[in-house]
Amino acid sequence: MQVKSKLKNFRVSAKKIRPVARSLQGKEVKKARQQLLFLSKKISQPLIKLLDSAVANAINNNGYSKDNLFIESIKIDQGMVLKRWRPRAHGRAYPILKRSSHIELTVNEINPNQARSQVKTKKAKTISYQELKKAISEAEDMMKTDKKAKSKKAKLAKKKKPPSASDLKKEPAKKPNKKGIGGMVSKFFRRKSG
Repeated sequence: MQVKSKLKNFRVSAKKIRPVARSLQGKEVKKARQQLLFLSKKISQPLIKLLDSAVANAINNNGYSKDNLFIESIKIDQGMVLKRWRPRAHGRAYPILKRSSHIELTVNEINPNQARSQVKTKKAKTISYQELKKAISEAEDMMKTDKKAKSKKAKLAKKKKPPSASDLKKEPAKKPNKKGIGGMVSKFFRRKSG
């Protein structure tokens, strides 16, 4: 049975993704992931995440094993296009098209007759009103102790050492003298108009 995962409106044009996608189609999941790890393209990291997502869906929802999966197909479609304008000579405007793409990755079993693991479903635990009340009171107690610890830290931070005499004697750094044109300009603008 096919397992799909999708990535929508990824801000890379479909033209740049298709060559990478063609090289992955029909490969085992492990080999495809290894190939993507050593690929120096911007799209490689999002494709690794998408592949991991498809594998996780196959393992958790259908009970497939990771070793028994291959990439059946990768479909790349054009997504939305953001249209922007760039000013050009003689008052013209030149369009900029910021393209995006939709990627759909399909994973399937290599050997469908291989035994599958049972899909584990977790049931929600029911608790009584008393247990709930007890848990809430414990959480409130923890919050109170955290507030007390924070207030102690704040008090300690406020109690800083007063500045020593050596710190007070230090003079602030003097500004360098303005020479040349800078000095003349400041002298000119200090004059009173009149």
